[in-house]
Amino acid sequence: MNRFWQLLTNRHPALKFALVGGIGFIVDASALMLLYQFLQLDLLLARTLAFIAAASSNWLLNRLFTFADLQLDNRKSTEWLRFIASAVVAAVPNLGIFYLLMQLLPETLLWIYFAMCCGILAGYVCNYQLARHWVFKSRKQRAGADRG
Repeated sequence: MNRFWQLLTNRHPALKFALVGGIGFIVDASALMLLYQFLQLDLLLARTLAFIAAASSNWLLNRLFTFADLQLDNRKSTEWLRFIASAVVAAVPNLGIFYLLMQLLPETLLWIYFAMCCGILAGYVCNYQLARHWVFKSRKQRAGADRG
């Protein structure tokens, strides 16, 4: 277990990003259930609001865990806005796949969560690349980009 944790935390930020994404999935699914089932909001509105809640929690966890070793800018509000913007870009395949599948599948919780998982997987690669190369760039990386 110790070797796995060391591998995860030292060498593979994509795995750490995926772990944070798993926590974000719990936030996303919980918010969706609360908004759709209990508050009875429209499904797409509930899904969108749940997505925003999950993206915000993912920003914080990625800042504190996935990219903690970088010397990040102290402008957290700018970084959060970048993360939300990258999440919106990644939301195109995420919500698009979700919407498409919900047109084809019955509107039951099992199929809603299935469609949600498919959408999340579709947005992962895009979201990770944007987070790694744009949102969580270190001060050193930003200085190099400004010179070049």
